[in-house]
Amino acid sequence: MATKQELKEALRALDDSAADLDALDEIEGRMAEIAGRFEVLAAELVAGLASSQAQLLEATKQMQETQMSFNLQYLQLQSQMQNENRQYTAVSNILKTKHDTVKNSISNIR
Repeated sequence: MATKQELKEALRALDDSAADLDALDEIEGRMAEIAGRFEVLAAELVAGLASSQAQLLEATKQMQETQMSFNLQYLQLQSQMQNENRQYTAVSNILKTKHDTVKNSISNIR
């Protein structure tokens, strides 16, 4: 049979374990609250990343469209330059032929 001293120690140990159990319950509650906040933050982060990816994709599309527009403008400019070069060459050839004809005519008169 247990003595009074042993019973007191057992009751004290039981009281201590009850206090420890209360502390553990409080810690568990705080951990659950932190886990809930973590889930909310994780969801916000995922949503933010998805939004950033969508913005990046849209910006990439806009850059590609702008690049295509610049390429088209560059091709048009090249075409205009080629046309002007052909016109210049044609006028230059005509003037050279006219000059040579006049020069030959003057030479023939002498």
